[in-house]
Amino acid sequence: MNYSKLPPEDMIFEKAVAADCESLSELAIRSKRHWGYSKEAMELWNINLTMTEEFLNTHTVIKATLEDDIVGFFALEEIQPTTRIAQYWVDTPFMRKGYGSAMFKYLKDFLKSNHVEKATIVLDPNGLAFFENKGAKVLNKIEHKVKNKFLLIVEIPIA
Repeated sequence: MNYSKLPPEDMIFEKAVAADCESLSELAIRSKRHWGYSKEAMELWNINLTMTEEFLNTHTVIKATLEDDIVGFFALEEIQPTTRIAQYWVDTPFMRKGYGSAMFKYLKDFLKSNHVEKATIVLDPNGLAFFENKGAKVLNKIEHKVKNKFLLIVEIPIA
C-alpha cells in the first residue's frame, strides 16, 4: 500500500467485486483491531469482518479508492425506506483525516438517490462519535458475544 496523499474529495467510489474480498476483509480487521481489542475478541469478530463473494452478492458493497489503495468501504442490506448499513470501515492510515466523512457524504447521497429515508447501523461504541456528528441517534443497546461488551443500534436520518 502506498497510502496516497490525495485529498478525500479525490476518492473514487465503485462497486466492490469478488477480487476485492481479501483486501476488504484485511481492511475491516485492521480497522477493528485499531481499537485495541484482545486476540480472543478479534477471533469472535473475524467471521463478521470477513468479506466473501456470497456477501457481495447479497449486499450492495461500495469501496472508496485513491490510486491503488482501498481507503474504506460500506455495505448495505436490501435498499428500502429504512436501510441497514451492514459494514462501514475506513482503513487506519486514513482515519481522522476527512476520508470517512467524504465516504459518509457519498453514502448519504447514494441512499438519497435510492429514496432511503433513514439508515440503521449496529455500532461498536468506539464508532459512535463519528456517526453522532453526522446526526445519528442511539435507539438501543444490545449485549455482544464478547464478554462485557455491548453494541449500539443507531439510526441516521437521510432525507
